[in-house]
Amino acid sequence: MSDTQAAVRVDHRQYGDAAIMLTVVAADKTVRGRTTRSVRTQVLAARVDGVTDIVAGLDSILVQYDCATHDADGIDAALSEAVDAALKADATGVPGRRFVIPTVFGGDFGPDLDSAAEELSISPSELVARFTESAHMVELLGSGTAPMMRAPYLGGPLARRSAPRSAVPGGAVMAAGENSIIGPAPGPSGWRILGRTPLALFDIHRDPVVAYGPGDHFTFVALDASEWNDRLGLPLQPIDELS
Repeated sequence: MSDTQAAVRVDHRQYGDAAIMLTVVAADKTVRGRTTRSVRTQVLAARVDGVTDIVAGLDSILVQYDCATHDADGIDAALSEAVDAALKADATGVPGRRFVIPTVFGGDFGPDLDSAAEELSISPSELVARFTESAHMVELLGSGTAPMMRAPYLGGPLARRSAPRSAVPGGAVMAAGENSIIGPAPGPSGWRILGRTPLALFDIHRDPVVAYGPGDHFTFVALDASEWNDRLGLPLQPIDELS
């Protein structure tokens, strides 16, 4: 048994009448995230008969199935094989890809940049420098396929807004706690808006509708507002695969 296998396990729990929750248990947060992504990959690849949906979280995967035609024991046995395959691979998962996100920070594009910097006792320019200095890893896809990421250390966790906005424009680059996120489409949010990207994150005519997934890395680069129209609506695509 490898060190990774000894340090991590995956618990199976019946979740209602038609779902099984797979929860990754490990002391190390990085191991939990990596193993969760690996298990998700193996479960998807297994194409278990009867499974109707798979929802991945930070350290868990909810597998829904048709309980009218399949029993829990059969589904769980198939999931166990997928979990074993992930653990035997030392939970390295599939190679991530790298994306570059041009972002206009501050002003009308990032109305919370100044207040967020003040909260962290740094200047707005220093906050942008910290936000862009290293990659943000996608941990899961949130509502509307929003990529929720583990952000670089910004100087401390950022509080959410006391009053969430009812309408945030698509492409908003936001941060809260120790995470970052991009809103692919307009919608409400209580996250702090630091900037906005002109790129189109999703395409409803593409399968899948987004090019990114858990384990991918986003690098944000500052974009001058004068270049916004030149990039507006361009599709987000990976620039390479991480080794």
